Amino acid sequence: MTAAGVRSIRFLDISAQNRKDGFRVVAPVIQPDDVALRGYYASLELRSGLRLHATDTVDMFDLVTQAQSEPGLTLGVFLTGMARVSLGGHPITLGGDRAAPHAFALYSGEQDLFERRGLRGQRVRKVNVNIPQGWLEAEDWPAVRSLSALCGDHRTLRTWTPTARQLEMAARMVEPVAGMPYLDSLYRESLALEFVGDVLRLWLEADDPVTVGPRDRNRLRRACEFIDAHQDARLHVDQVAKAAGMSVSALQRLFHAAHGTSVLDFARTRRLEQARQALERGDLSVTDVALNAGYGSPANFATAFKRQFGLSPKDVRRRG
Repeated sequence: MTAAGVRSIRFLDISAQNRKDGFRVVAPVIQPDDVALRGYYASLELRSGLRLHATDTVDMFDLVTQAQSEPGLTLGVFLTGMARVSLGGHPITLGGDRAAPHAFALYSGEQDLFERRGLRGQRVRKVNVNIPQGWLEAEDWPAVRSLSALCGDHRTLRTWTPTARQLEMAARMVEPVAGMPYLDSLYRESLALEFVGDVLRLWLEADDPVTVGPRDRNRLRRACEFIDAHQDARLHVDQVAKAAGMSVSALQRLFHAAHGTSVLDFARTRRLEQARQALERGDLSVTDVALNAGYGSPANFATAFKRQFGLSPKDVRRRG
């Protein structure tokens, strides 16, 4: 971090760049004009639909912040430092104490609460690009059906050692464009798209195609029977894998090959399909159907149901 690139970043500045996410400070109590970070900070909505965060900063407080995480995939590289975060209350450590840079992919399959715990005096130099749910489908990439099929289930974390090319792109995204502020956003967007394309290309090249033979079809049948028998419970993928007699990673690959989706997304769809059938019969209330489908809140059930079918549960029940 050069002296010329160091500047004071107020909480007000951070909040202004993240207002859509419901960004807020949980602790300590600070004023809008207080300096929260020193260094370089950028949070940009790109025209392509991607979201870019690029920072080379030092925390001025043990700052705890929260924001609303939308469904999608975050690809990132920590060049220096680390971050202790949580998604929906589940702790996640990104980056590391070691000197080597660290790359990660964090998939969020549903809306969730994101929390970051900063450490006073810690320098973090990193970049991450957020890909919203549906972005790949909109781009019509033939090899990719959906983020969930590519990444796995909600809160799936994938880490790797970044390639030299990925490191170069990440470093360039963190550095401001000297003397060309009017080209800054366009320059970063081109790098962000190149970075996303490079990571996804390497993933797809590394994934061997899975052939679904008779033995695998029997395992799929056992897995689906287990899922159908536990529609009123929140399943864990390791439970389904145990019932099918295979590892979690092998089961995920098999579901992607056979159904084009992850295990838990498949289970969620089955629950919603059975819930729709129950609503069409009309013998249960929406609240009862929601509880039978494993949803603790009718509102959460209604949101998932409408996302799946384009209709509210009440609309389907009235039609039935």
